[in-house]
Amino acid sequence: MSILSKEAFFKLFGSGAFIAEKPLYTSFDDVKVLIALSRTFYPKTVIEIGIQRGETAKCILDNSPWIEKYIGIDVIPSHQTTLPVQRGEVPQKAGECVKNDPRVELIVKPNGTRDLVPTDLPAADLIFIDGDHSKVGVALDTLLAMQVIRKGGIICWHDYGNHLVPGVTEVIDALNMNEGDHICLVEGTMICFQFCREGR
Repeated sequence: MSILSKEAFFKLFGSGAFIAEKPLYTSFDDVKVLIALSRTFYPKTVIEIGIQRGETAKCILDNSPWIEKYIGIDVIPSHQTTLPVQRGEVPQKAGECVKNDPRVELIVKPNGTRDLVPTDLPAADLIFIDGDHSKVGVALDTLLAMQVIRKGGIICWHDYGNHLVPGVTEVIDALNMNEGDHICLVEGTMICFQFCREGR
C-alpha cells in the first residue's frame, strides 16, 4: 500500500478546507481529501455510490462550482443491507440534502448499483465509492467504477482501515497486490484513491 501523509497530500493537491457541518458518516479530513482533489482536477461529472442523505455531496458541491453533473446512487428505504452494521445507514430520503441542486441526479434502486450496468451511467471524472461495504459489494462497485471512469479520472474509496467493515480493506489490498500498488491511502484518513490509466 502506498501511503501519503496528510501534510504531503495537501502540499501536493492544495487545501481541502471548507466550512460546513460535519457529515454524519464522513470525517472532516476525509471530506477535505475529496474537496482538494476536486479543486485540483476540476471534475465535471462526479458519481457517488452510497450518497446516503447527501451530506458529503453537499460539501463537495458547495466547494466545486465547476461540477456540471453529480450522480448520487443509493438504495430504497426498505433495502436489507448485506452487513448488519450498515442497516442504520440506509437513507429514508436518499440525497435529501442536495435534491434541489440542479446539478444532482439521484438514482435510487432496490439494490443500488447492483441494479445498474455501466451504460446506465455517463463517463465520470471522479467516482466516490461509499456504498455496500461487504467484500462482494466493494468488489462489484469497484468493477462498475472501472467501467465508467474516464481515462485519467480518479476513483476514491471510503472506510479503508475501518475494522467494522473489513471488506473495503480486503478488496483494496487485493487490488494493490494484483496491480502493483496503484491505490494510495491518505494517512490519518479512511480515503484511498487511484488515478486510472484506462477508462472510457
